[in-house]
Amino acid sequence: MNKKDQKRHMAYEALVLLGMLALLTFICRLWPILLLIILGIFAAVIRLLFLSSRKIEVIAPFPLLPEPVKEATEKDVQVLAYSVILRRVTELVLSEYPEARWVWEAPNAEKLIRENQEVFILLNRAGGYRRAKVVIRNLQVVGIDYNPQTEEEEATLEPENNVPDSDEEPEVQNYELLAFEWADAHIFELNARCNEAIGENLSELILLEEELPVRESWADICRELIRAGLEDVQCVPEGIKINLTQSNAERK
Repeated sequence: MNKKDQKRHMAYEALVLLGMLALLTFICRLWPILLLIILGIFAAVIRLLFLSSRKIEVIAPFPLLPEPVKEATEKDVQVLAYSVILRRVTELVLSEYPEARWVWEAPNAEKLIRENQEVFILLNRAGGYRRAKVVIRNLQVVGIDYNPQTEEEEATLEPENNVPDSDEEPEVQNYELLAFEWADAHIFELNARCNEAIGENLSELILLEEELPVRESWADICRELIRAGLEDVQCVPEGIKINLTQSNAERK
């Protein structure tokens, strides 16, 4: 018998004794003593209940099984391969022209790569080259062809523009990359502004010269905005005009 069981036994005996005394005082009509005995009985009952309560044992939870390793899907492989292609293209371009910058010519370049179609990049500060073909085989970048000119482009380019000059910047500045980056950074804002203008029943939205890059890049920006989904965009003397007449007609 441990110490707690001994105390519980003593409380039980005290409760029995008090019960007998209560019966005796009731028979003898000793009311004041009976009241005290009743209080003692309550105290003994509470003590007995406290000693009879069992300690709740906390059971340690079983260790969780490790989560099953998720098998890579075809989509995961394609996403990983595309990220490797981006890094490899950057490495190859910078190895030839450390100050060069590039972007995909087509916005759906990832889809074209999956379909084994030709993909091109637009270049800036690449020794005079403005466009290059990325040679990809089995989702691996084999190399970069810096001379993917069409017959029409070859006829319009001067002979010296076909030869890279590492000492001088090309005389003709390439604004296609600037236009692509500007359109990509502002397309969501422009969509919101167009929707707001349509809600006000306006027929056009003009982007002023103060919010645009250099004037020479406006034509390239118009082409990029059209490719991004704005259907009627044109250059005007004060900036770039987005015609909302067709959008208003579709909305009605």
